[in-house]
Amino acid sequence: MTVDLKRTYVIGMGEVGRRLAGALERAGVVVHPVTRADGWTEAAADPDGLRLLCMREQDLSGALERLRGVNPRLLVAVQNGWVRPLLEDFPGCGRGLIWFMSKGEHYHPLRPSPFSGPHAKALVAALRAGGIEAVAVDDHQLAVAEADKMGFNCVVGLPLAVHGITLGEYLDHHVEEARAVFSEAVNVCAAALGVEPPAGAFEEFVRSVEPLRFVATTTAKALELRNGAVVKLADELGLDAPVNRALLARV
Repeated sequence: MTVDLKRTYVIGMGEVGRRLAGALERAGVVVHPVTRADGWTEAAADPDGLRLLCMREQDLSGALERLRGVNPRLLVAVQNGWVRPLLEDFPGCGRGLIWFMSKGEHYHPLRPSPFSGPHAKALVAALRAGGIEAVAVDDHQLAVAEADKMGFNCVVGLPLAVHGITLGEYLDHHVEEARAVFSEAVNVCAAALGVEPPAGAFEEFVRSVEPLRFVATTTAKALELRNGAVVKLADELGLDAPVNRALLARV
């Protein structure tokens, strides 16, 4: 199959979608934005264009239903939560994990964002040309990165809402809890994916999130695809995730 990367649909124009769309446009790609209300007819009918699914994790299922007739190899799911169960009916779908923070005009690259799938190399080349650090990886490398990113997701969210503090304050005053939340998530997800947890992952996490110490949240979101998914997977695998479980009980 050939894919016309010069014609790409960015579905979901929040911070991630907007940032990816801008990079692709700077690289010369013709981007068709798809919002909640507009652009779905063209995105569903195009036989060749690539589709980047950039909506929040909790909205991915609905978007996939609207695109069910599209060849899965033309889809790239760009979500950081535990969305693998949602993709089981879409074999060949590409994946992307975002390793940057985008808030309005503020952009903080943390690490290169990995992309996998049949068109990862072309997509990564365009993103890099447009100013976003990205890397093409194989399925195994993506699985390792996915377990690592689940650790990030489970720390930068629920614990901050429970304690009512910033990420920096959390790491300063609750670092052992943070380490436990992170390690449980990484180890459980790595076991579910059949890969080894990355060595030194928590230390790398602390180093990479230094620019994000100001981040705070008052409401924990998508828990069923983040900390809740970790606890559910732990139960299914006969493992344990007591710190994630205890934090979930507090909300």
